[in-house]
Amino acid sequence: MLSTILIALTSALPPHGPEALAVGPEAVFVALDEYKDLLKDAGDDSDKLWAVYEWTLEDDSRKKYRKRVLKKILRVDPDHRPTREALGHIEFDGKWFESERDRDKYAEKVAKERGLVKYDGRWVEANDIPYLERGWEKDPVTGLWFDPVAKQRIADGWKQQDLVWIEPDEIENIDKGLWKCGDEWMSLEEANAYHADVESPWIIPTERALIWSTANRETAMKAAEQAKNGYFDMLKVFGVAPETPVPFLVLRNQAEYLQFMDGSEEMDLPQVDPLAMSAFNRAAYADLWFDFDEEVYHGMGVTFWDDSGEGGDAFGIHDARFAYGLSFVDGLDPARAAVEDVLSEGEVSAEFLEAQLSEHTMPRWFRWGAACYASRWFFDNQIGKGGNPIWAREWSASNLRRNGGPLPFDEVFEFAASGQNPNTSLLLNQAGLFVAFLVDSEDPEVRKVRSALHDALEKREDTAKIFEDVRKALEEREEQVLAFMDETHQ
Repeated sequence: MLSTILIALTSALPPHGPEALAVGPEAVFVALDEYKDLLKDAGDDSDKLWAVYEWTLEDDSRKKYRKRVLKKILRVDPDHRPTREALGHIEFDGKWFESERDRDKYAEKVAKERGLVKYDGRWVEANDIPYLERGWEKDPVTGLWFDPVAKQRIADGWKQQDLVWIEPDEIENIDKGLWKCGDEWMSLEEANAYHADVESPWIIPTERALIWSTANRETAMKAAEQAKNGYFDMLKVFGVAPETPVPFLVLRNQAEYLQFMDGSEEMDLPQVDPLAMSAFNRAAYADLWFDFDEEVYHGMGVTFWDDSGEGGDAFGIHDARFAYGLSFVDGLDPARAAVEDVLSEGEVSAEFLEAQLSEHTMPRWFRWGAACYASRWFFDNQIGKGGNPIWAREWSASNLRRNGGPLPFDEVFEFAASGQNPNTSLLLNQAGLFVAFLVDSEDPEVRKVRSALHDALEKREDTAKIFEDVRKALEEREEQVLAFMDETHQ
C-alpha cells in the first residue's frame, strides 16, 4: 500500500514480512525505529509526512503514531485538508474547527457581530425572516426574493385577486366584477357580507400594507390610503421600514373591536389584548393573536372604522394610522423568540407577555408614541395651499391640555399604560408629543440623537444607549417640549 513517495524516503527499511508484525517487544521496537527513520527522512515536507501517516494505517501496532504525525503535519501546513479531515475537524467560513461546538460558538459570535439572528437553526439577516416564513426564495444572482409558487402560476396563466389565486379558466369572472369567496364567485355586496366575519376577513395587499378587514371593501380601502400616508410619517421617526407590507386589522365598529380584543366565550374568541389597551384607545395591538391550527402568529395593530354614522370617517383617519403604526413598529422590533416558544408549546403561557416585552429593544413609550405620532401629531402634507397642515397636532395638543395633561415626564417614560390605569389616554398622547418633538425639533442635540437612532436602526446595531440619550435630551428640554405643545395648541 506504500506509495512511491514512501519508497523514496529510505533505501534501507526494515523487512515488512510476518516477523515485523509479530506481537511482542521486538515488533514494538521495530515499529518505533522504523517510525523514527521515516519521520526523520520526511522532515517538514507535508506530502512525505502524509505518506508516513498512511504507513501508520497499515498495522494496529503503529496506531499510536497516527495523531503525532497528523499534528506535525498541521505545524508544517495548518491548512492541509486531508489531515484536518483525518482529525475530524470541520471547515466553516474559511477556518478549521476541532469540533462542532467550537464551530457553533464561532458562528454565533460572528453572526451577532454581523447583526444576524437565528431562524430555523441557522443564522440569517433579520430582514430575510418575513420572506423565509412565507416560503420565498432568494435569487442567487440578483439577491431579490420571489415566491416560487407565484412565479410558476404566473407562467401558467393564473391571476391574483387580492391574495387568492385564480385559475386561467376562471379569470373571466374577475372581468365581470365578481369576487372569489371560498369556492364561490360573489358580487361585491355578497363578498362584503362574506368577509364581515373575523374568521374570513378581506385581506387586501397594497404596496405598504396588508389590510385585514371585516368592514366593507370601500371602507377597507380608505384605511389603506391612510396606511400609505402613515408610512411616510413612520419613516420620519425611524429612518427605515419593514421589508414586507405591514399587516393591520380594521373591524366594522367599536362593539366588534372591543369584543375581538377582550375575547368572547360565546364567539369562541380568546383575549388578544392582555393589557386592555383597547379600553382607552380606538387602536391597540393584538399581542396574543395566535392561530395554533395553522401554527402562525397574527400579532398586529387592530382598530375599527365605522362609517355608518356621523364623524366615522373623521375618526377612522386617525385610528387606521394608529393601528398601522403599531404594526410598523413591531415589524422593526419583533419578539420572535417569545413567539416561537409559544408556537412550539402550542399554548400561550403566563410568561409570554413578560418575555415579549423584555425581548423588544425599543422602550414601550416610544413604540406607542411613534404610532401616536403618525395618528395624532403628524404634519398633513396632503393639505392644499391655504390649508392648515398642523390641524391634527392642534387637536391633540388641545386634548392633552383639556384632559389634565401634561403628565410628569418620568411617568410617560415609565409608561405604565393599561386598561387599569386611568391616565392611559394621556400617556399615549404625551408619548406622541415626545416623538413629534424628536422628529421635528431643529435643536442640534435632538437632531444628533435622531440621526444616531436612524443610523443604528439602518445598520441593525444595538439602540439601548441611544434611547437613553433620547430620554435625556427630552428631559433636559422639558420647557422646549411644552412650548412646542403650546405653540401647536395656539
